Amino acid sequence: MSAIPPISRPRWLLRVLRTPRRPQSLSVLIGLAAVSAVLLWRSSAMDNYGENLALNLGTDIVGVVVTVFVIGPLISRAQEGRVREHTRLDYEWFSAQVYGTTSNVKLLDTFSNVLGPQFSERLFRGINAATAHGARVQILLLDPDSLAVILRGRELGDQHADIRRDIMRNLRTLHTFRGRLDEASRELLEVRLCSTSPGVTLYGWDDRALVSFLTVGRLSGEGPQLEVAVRSPLGAFVEQRFDELWQQSKPMEQFTHLAVTLVDDADGRREFMCRFVVVDEVLYVAEFDLVSHIARHRLDQLTAYSETLGSPVSHELIVVDDESELHSRLTQHFAEKYDAPAAAFVWLRPQALVTE
Repeated sequence: MSAIPPISRPRWLLRVLRTPRRPQSLSVLIGLAAVSAVLLWRSSAMDNYGENLALNLGTDIVGVVVTVFVIGPLISRAQEGRVREHTRLDYEWFSAQVYGTTSNVKLLDTFSNVLGPQFSERLFRGINAATAHGARVQILLLDPDSLAVILRGRELGDQHADIRRDIMRNLRTLHTFRGRLDEASRELLEVRLCSTSPGVTLYGWDDRALVSFLTVGRLSGEGPQLEVAVRSPLGAFVEQRFDELWQQSKPMEQFTHLAVTLVDDADGRREFMCRFVVVDEVLYVAEFDLVSHIARHRLDQLTAYSETLGSPVSHELIVVDDESELHSRLTQHFAEKYDAPAAAFVWLRPQALVTE
């Protein structure tokens, strides 16, 4: 009994099914399907056509099942343990991976040059595409006011000593970008700050990640990067570290803005979102609307409330003398944090200090 040549090979069929569809690929697939249909039609006149067709189709289906459920998982597990080394962190290449992401994007670093002026727009185009696909984007940087920043600056030496300023540049860039997003995409982008040195860096997309370690005297992006599967032992270890730091971190908004409520016995209460700086562990706010509101009321009749310690705390309002040395220091700190000037500062003095 003669046999009909197989219509397609199982591996070839699997590769076509798993490869992302492109117009060229679809054209080739349609063409091959047409050729197969013509060949089947031409061979329909042969003896025992139905039996031969059933035999060959059954054989191919068995091959596909074995490949998908036996050989495929074995190959996937072998690839998960494979590590590919990159000589450095290619920010354009990473942004291209983000562009095609459909599940999640994770970035963990002290600060990142991918958020700098040279590469940020490429990354943001990738994030726009990823969030459009429903991917969650998590960015975790060091808190600029944490002790970990000082220690990391010492590790890097004089060349990169002022990493606090680099982190704040990243945060300003991210804050501006978030403002450009629609509401749905904005909810999928989360930026948080951790106060503990991570020890590692992570640039992840879907089930892959670039992993490196914080070294002395050199930025992590300048050294070798290990591309691993997230489910590999190394990938799982770094992702666990990321999740631990994420749980202990605070949203970027808590670093950039402080909610302050002013209460007046006669005029009721009014809420403000204030930019602020902390100098010598003392909190100062600089917000035009708040200062303007204070100017129209008596200071001794106003009380301010904020959640600086995790629960509402009452404050006395003290306007800083604009000709004092303190005002000059505050102006410098404010410019470093927000890259903007401030005309007036108000000290939020905790009431506990007033009654002592």
